[in-house]
Amino acid sequence: MDIESMRTFLAVARHRSISRAAQELYATQPTVSLRIKRIEQELGFPVLLRSWKGVDLTPEGRHILPTIAEYLFRLQTAKRMTQEALTHSGVSSIMDAHAMSETVGVDEWLVGAGTTRLIAALDHIPEAHLRVTNSAKLHSMVAHGICTRGVTYSDGISKSWGNHETLLWSEPLALVHPTTDDGVAEPSVDALRHYFTTRTFLLMDDPVFTDHSGVTGPLLEDLMPRNTRVVDHVDIMAALCLKSGNATLIPAGVCQRRPAFNQPGITWTTMDYPWGPVSVVLVENDFEQLDARGEAHEAIMAWADQEHAQHTAIGPR
Repeated sequence: MDIESMRTFLAVARHRSISRAAQELYATQPTVSLRIKRIEQELGFPVLLRSWKGVDLTPEGRHILPTIAEYLFRLQTAKRMTQEALTHSGVSSIMDAHAMSETVGVDEWLVGAGTTRLIAALDHIPEAHLRVTNSAKLHSMVAHGICTRGVTYSDGISKSWGNHETLLWSEPLALVHPTTDDGVAEPSVDALRHYFTTRTFLLMDDPVFTDHSGVTGPLLEDLMPRNTRVVDHVDIMAALCLKSGNATLIPAGVCQRRPAFNQPGITWTTMDYPWGPVSVVLVENDFEQLDARGEAHEAIMAWADQEHAQHTAIGPR
């Protein structure tokens, strides 16, 4: 998908008008329409609804809009930064950090208790830099050499990037709900399906949803919850778990690490649920050529041993 077509789509989305988008872009209306058709052909679905009133976004168009907007925004800011004088200390510091030879990506779900130990383990390694991102981006960053390694949750399904995964530890799933609400007596599919007939399931937004589809897909198919509510951050999920009628299932380590899940009013219980456990893995690209005994690899493995000991002790709370 070319940048010109993406900019055209954003202009039409802003104005909800082909003619006004054409004026902004100094293009003809047929040219704008052709670019939109090109996007729709490449995506495989329509992004606009056309009528005598003008245009509106389709549900698919609304879904893809933030991704395209973020992409062009990030591209613009990266371009502007590289064009600024490198004598500016902030610009040069950021560009130097991005150029470090040992960059380790960390799934944002793993941030919390334990992160300090990982930082300490990597701190003595020259040219080491830590980057926090979501699980889906992490796989891409490792595949393209942006990160040399990454630590993330995995659903066990091979990703298109073909990275190598090494198991670090596994975590059971935890049922999270308000303390004022009852939990479930047994971790069976039938018991949980009945439980969610009267509750709203809190669901993580894309791209985390797609990246964890090997767990979330079967889980939702089995549970068939009364309602779902989409959130894009685990701390927002925790805040909503304070409200009666809401509940969710997430890796128990997230609950253990994040203070938001350990505040008064929230209860989380680990059991042997059918869709768990969930693995935490070390992701590396071109594993055969990496120095498997390098300092960063060894530091991560030593940190993982400590974390594994912590998570084997997870129990009902």
